[in-house]
Amino acid sequence: MLEPRTLDAVNRYVMRERPSQSESPFLFLVGRGTRSCDPLSYDALVRMFARRLNGLGLRAPEQTPHALRHTHATLMWEAGMRELALQQRLGHASPESTRIYTRVSDSQVRDEYCKRQL
Repeated sequence: MLEPRTLDAVNRYVMRERPSQSESPFLFLVGRGTRSCDPLSYDALVRMFARRLNGLGLRAPEQTPHALRHTHATLMWEAGMRELALQQRLGHASPESTRIYTRVSDSQVRDEYCKRQL
C-alpha cells in the first residue's frame, strides 16, 4: 500500500504530466519529443533525479535512485520486514540478492548487541 503522499504525487503525475494519449502499461513515460510515450529509461530517471537534487542543493555522487533503493530495503528490513517479503518487494529471484541490498546500520548493530547482553 502506498503512503498518502506517494499516492498523491503519482496521481498528480498521471493527471497532469503523463502523456494522456498513451496506452502503455508503464507508469512513467517520456513526455515530449520523438520518444514521447516510450517508457522512461533508467538513464533518464538518473538524470532527472540528479537535476532535482542539484536544484535542492543536495547533489552528491553517491546519491542515486539505486542508492535510494538500498536505503529503502535497509529501512524495511530494520523495521522488521521478513526477508522473503522484502525479496518479493524488491523483485529479487534469490535471498542472496536481497541480502546484498540490506546494509545494517551502526545503530542497528549496537541495539542488537545491547539486547543480547546479560
